[in-house]
Amino acid sequence: MESKREKAPWWLSHKPIITVDYEENDAQAGDAKYLSLGHATWNAEDYSAKIWRWAAEGERWSRQSEEMPLWRVLDLATLIIATINNKESNLNEFIQTPESLEGLKEYLNENMELFAPRLKELSRLFSAETVIEAPNSVPNIFDFATSELSQDALFAWLIQWADPKYKEKDSSMFNLAQSFVRMLLGKSEYPIESINVGRQWKNIDIWVEINDDSFLVIEDKTNTSIHDNQLERYKSTVEEEYKGKRMKQYYAYVKTGNEPLSTIRKIERIGYRTISRIDLIQCIDKYRGNNTIIPSYLEYLKGLESETQGFRVLPVNKWGWYAWQGFYKELEQKLSLTAWDYVSNPAGGFLGAWWHFTKILEGEMYLQFEESKLCFKVYYDGDGDHSEFRWKWHNKLILTAESMGHPEIVKPARFGAGYYMTIAVVESDHLFGTDKVNLDNLITILKEYQNVVDVCCKSENE
Repeated sequence: MESKREKAPWWLSHKPIITVDYEENDAQAGDAKYLSLGHATWNAEDYSAKIWRWAAEGERWSRQSEEMPLWRVLDLATLIIATINNKESNLNEFIQTPESLEGLKEYLNENMELFAPRLKELSRLFSAETVIEAPNSVPNIFDFATSELSQDALFAWLIQWADPKYKEKDSSMFNLAQSFVRMLLGKSEYPIESINVGRQWKNIDIWVEINDDSFLVIEDKTNTSIHDNQLERYKSTVEEEYKGKRMKQYYAYVKTGNEPLSTIRKIERIGYRTISRIDLIQCIDKYRGNNTIIPSYLEYLKGLESETQGFRVLPVNKWGWYAWQGFYKELEQKLSLTAWDYVSNPAGGFLGAWWHFTKILEGEMYLQFEESKLCFKVYYDGDGDHSEFRWKWHNKLILTAESMGHPEIVKPARFGAGYYMTIAVVESDHLFGTDKVNLDNLITILKEYQNVVDVCCKSENE
């Protein structure tokens, strides 16, 4: 079998020095097989970056492979980051197709779960802070094999161990695999007599034929989420393909990242059983065998969970991407959040959460976290002057807040004038303090702020 080194295109004009097997990093890589840094085609003393594309029909490397000077790659990254943050870079870019600009921005915003981890990694690489490792820490392969394709391979490999023919080979792996499959099925006593597993059939991440009558579909996600009715399409494909053949059909959605409760409920309504990171940890934690892959994956999952629970032990200025997600997941349980997600804006964007929508004449008032800043916002659906509507509700809210003993609810530094407008804020120090956050007190205060909204809107609705 060829090694990745032998398959990589090291013998062509561009001479790779550092190579990335891109199919392991991008589930939608398509014909883009490798990324590399190396000696440039045009001058062996220069260096370039290249995307290697494979022309399958000609069994050769495609002429559509792109090679660029290293600084040009950074310029492209600068342009992307500037667009995401609604800023202008020092490249003096111009809008060539104005009618397509909003579509581009919507695409960037809707796919931030793809971009955010990469931006976070860029930030980490530029950070001057020293990472302090645990005294007994050792390299973990899953700190590097973070793509959905890598996780697909792990799950498929583990599921194959559930076939009874492997019981005598390694009973611990067999028992774990059987428990894993039953967790995916949601059937604690399901008899498993045979297993056939594969990947990427009609875009389905993992498929499993169980016994003679059952079929399991697994949609595997790390940090991305559902899109384009993909879950419904997979169900239709399987129902058509296996009609009259495998009457027992099961659908599982596995997410090792964090998912808003609103999205989870949507997935369950479609007919998929949702499997969270905690579910995986609880299942795998029972393993007592000698295979080193399983403990490494468990350690990796526990690390993600530790980052997510960081909001419980760290001051708010130390919360990272996962800690904010963990905080919002906590609020989902205590305050019934409507949703949380990444929001792009000219200031650089934030991970936001919004809830407690209350009807007012020609709109709604609601609460929104913009990470450490809490905003009181209004949505205006009328035809009048937005500024007049905003000032009206700002004044009402400030008077209500003062009468209810909340002078910390103040005017924002600047007003917006769109359909969604911030009319008051509570700054971070007033809400979170500067030390470890007291969650019970914080939830109590947020419920008081909900009451402030209710009282402010009540007279308008009577």
